[in-house]
Amino acid sequence: MKIKYDNETDAIYVILSDDKVIESEETVKDVIVDYNDKDEVVAIEILNVKSNEHTIELPFVLKSA
Repeated sequence: MKIKYDNETDAIYVILSDDKVIESEETVKDVIVDYNDKDEVVAIEILNVKSNEHTIELPFVLKSA
């Protein structure tokens, strides 16, 4: 797992797998989940990190995947 922060876009990107991203979906406001060709979660992006307080229930995000 890798975690990256992009100061320019104010986003955190949590990479769970090196698989190629095939599809992305905003599952909760400002939370984008990336999927591989097997419909498995490979990454999660959280937008507007500094400007908004986020409470993310990871099991909910992953379950909705």
